[in-house]
Amino acid sequence: MFFVPGRWLPLEICRSRVPETLIPWLAEPGLLTARVHACCGDGAQLNLLRVVRTPLAPPDARRLDVADRGCLRREIELRCGARRWIYACSIFPDSTVRAHPWLGELGGNGLGETLARVDEVQREPLEYLELDPTHELALAATGDRVADMPLWARRKLYRLPGGPILVQEVFLPVLDTP
Repeated sequence: MFFVPGRWLPLEICRSRVPETLIPWLAEPGLLTARVHACCGDGAQLNLLRVVRTPLAPPDARRLDVADRGCLRREIELRCGARRWIYACSIFPDSTVRAHPWLGELGGNGLGETLARVDEVQREPLEYLELDPTHELALAATGDRVADMPLWARRKLYRLPGGPILVQEVFLPVLDTP
């Protein structure tokens, strides 16, 4: 397999394109909230940006392998003080929310920490994408400002009994500094 622009790929395939300072963040096997807290201390914040019912985009439905037409979209940011470090968007298909209504009640709680307490959760391997500055996720991460450089994102699919969840995380340029 080789690098293809615009496709989600394993890190091994796109690693040569990733800024070296971002590799530890993209490859982080644990919880990003814990890593932000470790780096930022008391300045670390997880902020809920919005939770909205929305149509499920066909590419997301294909990746989730569901026939749902709607989903709950949850957007959060991880900050260090006044600076956004990471933007994350979680997609909960309607069928998954019916099986796990608590997903709609997470509020400002971390999804990863909550999933750690759920039995039989499986996480598929991480996938990575170099986002064009005009990509929907890049614009959401930057507050609709076009970034002056590509951003990097990773996504993971969680399989819970009763349905999947897709989590997409965008790493802001502030993390690309030594």
